[in-house]
Amino acid sequence: MTENELLKETHDSVIEIKTVLLGKNGDDGLVGDFGRLSRSHYKLKQNFWILVAFLIGSGVLVGSLVGILR
Repeated sequence: MTENELLKETHDSVIEIKTVLLGKNGDDGLVGDFGRLSRSHYKLKQNFWILVAFLIGSGVLVGSLVGILR
């Protein structure tokens, strides 16, 4: 392979990688997908801790734990 062919192949590969990561024509690519996944995970984690706080506050979790330990 000549140097020009190698440069063209490298250039094409970089363009393809950039398109996959950043997206094209309104698509967010992998970076956008990761951002949505991150926000979704944060919301799930937040809802889990709200549920745990509610269960502790209502006595369900503590009462169950005391019942199990006896």
